[in-house]
Amino acid sequence: MVMDPKLSDVAMLIVASGRGERMGGPKALLSWGDGSTLVAAHADLGARTCSRVVVVARGWVAKVLRPQLPGSLVVPSSAPGVWGPAGSVAAAVRAGVFSTMRWVLVVPVDMVPVDERTLAILRDAAAMDVRVVRPCLVKRDGQSQPLRGGHPVLVRADVLVESFLADKPAPLREVLRGFSRVDVCVDDCRVATNLDTPEAYRRWMNRAPEFVY
Repeated sequence: MVMDPKLSDVAMLIVASGRGERMGGPKALLSWGDGSTLVAAHADLGARTCSRVVVVARGWVAKVLRPQLPGSLVVPSSAPGVWGPAGSVAAAVRAGVFSTMRWVLVVPVDMVPVDERTLAILRDAAAMDVRVVRPCLVKRDGQSQPLRGGHPVLVRADVLVESFLADKPAPLREVLRGFSRVDVCVDDCRVATNLDTPEAYRRWMNRAPEFVY
């Protein structure tokens, strides 16, 4: 595979250690068609666009995922649930998986995989004096609408390493507020998706949530 040099210094971190209590099961194992999973769809996108794919999941879920994701590094997390996504980031940082990376694309598992062009736009917006790049959705009238928590977010690897070695890391959103950020406009509606409830999943998939074990 010939790697696009724009993304050769980017690792995709798929945050998938949530318990999925509202969904009724772990979102990392949500069905995404043809017997595959949502996390596998993200990992496939990462394999095409980034130099490394890292998936963080709960211990037993990580064991289920490893055979399904042979090209990804699956890191188990035992962080308290109240840590939220920060627990997943901390697990990856403490495993040392970003030591050779310049940028990390933080991807919540409970979103629809974005278009490859969106990732290229985010990387093109990265600069020496920027630590965080976030997508904004372009309205039909051509005006940009910044999205609170728009994803995926591109973050300098050293920001994560410096911020998530603490015994109790701050929430990811709070950490990123302390660093220079640029918002970029995209026309990819998937940056605004949030598949965190059965209703949200049903709206996108036209069926009730199913899980692949």
